[in-house]
Amino acid sequence: MKFRDIVLAVVIAAVWGVNFIAVKAAVDAFSPFLANTLRFSFVFLALSPFLKWVPGRMKSMLAVAVILGVAHFGLILFAMQVADGVSAVAIASQLGVPFSTILAIIVLKESVGWRRIVGIALSFSGVIVLGFDPVIFAYWQALGLVTLAAFMYAVSTVMMRTLKDIPAVTTQAWVGFAGALGSLLFSFAFENNQLEMIKAASNDAWLALLYSAIGSSIIGHGGANYLFRKYDVSAVTPYFLVMPLFAVMAGVMALDETVSSKVVLGGVLTIAGVLIVTLRNRKKHSKMADVANAEGMT
Repeated sequence: MKFRDIVLAVVIAAVWGVNFIAVKAAVDAFSPFLANTLRFSFVFLALSPFLKWVPGRMKSMLAVAVILGVAHFGLILFAMQVADGVSAVAIASQLGVPFSTILAIIVLKESVGWRRIVGIALSFSGVIVLGFDPVIFAYWQALGLVTLAAFMYAVSTVMMRTLKDIPAVTTQAWVGFAGALGSLLFSFAFENNQLEMIKAASNDAWLALLYSAIGSSIIGHGGANYLFRKYDVSAVTPYFLVMPLFAVMAGVMALDETVSSKVVLGGVLTIAGVLIVTLRNRKKHSKMADVANAEGMT
């Protein structure tokens, strides 16, 4: 990767890391589905000019949009509401990579070597270690929710392989639409006092939502999609692994969060496992490309 693109990847990781603080502020003022509705309303308003009907692909598009916009991000918001801090949630969110690999093995029948098995095991063992921290054990539900959110993200990445030829901004526009509409329906079904929360929300709460919408969704995910279109996914994702570091630093500075030795150990194990899986995926895809090129020359 070019140096400027590496810088961009690290900036995106920083934006996503700080976003955990913004999400925490948002769910302190709004209920989770309402917060998700407002966030993706901003996203949809910004990207509505790019909302295009894609003939023959809308079933997959809407499925991805609902899984990402409603299920994945909704679960993240619920996790942040029940969590007292952001460090453990940010670290556990990295499980999307091993989950994606597991789904690729099951759904796409990809083979897996012992190194990737070790990486997957390390990732999950790191989250288990996090759960042994007494402070984090008090909100173990948050770890469960964010682990489920990571799984939903993995499902969307596998499904999104059928949409690679569609402009990323179009996909994001549909995620904004589905995230806003779907979360609004769930909010009316399961939450109360929406108008009261909107009226009582502080400027900081609205700024937090705007940061999540513009910073994380539009700039962060937009920048990531730009990099994924220039480089292999496995070449980009290792740089995103510094995201939990930015989240932990933001939690310490903004929330006076204490980082224990178990959090550090769990974080190291999880990130090490994700890195192993990512690098092995990269090597596997590189070999497949070399074989395809060799066959094309014969």
